[in-house]
Amino acid sequence: MNRLDRNSTTGMWRVVFYDRKGNRVEIDRTGPWLPTKQQALNWAQWFESHGYYVALQGQGGALERRSSGLPT
Repeated sequence: MNRLDRNSTTGMWRVVFYDRKGNRVEIDRTGPWLPTKQQALNWAQWFESHGYYVALQGQGGALERRSSGLPT
């Protein structure tokens, strides 16, 4: 594994949006890559406050779910 595969606070991050369809939850769309996790977290919090279901995705592909009610 190289250093870009690790899920850490460095590297590129983006907000991932989920859509609820009945009992199913799907990834609806993703935001642009941002240079820091803090920027992605700020955007995620803003979208959550407006009713969106979101997660953060690091450049290694791992998702950090932020919204309650999303499957693990």
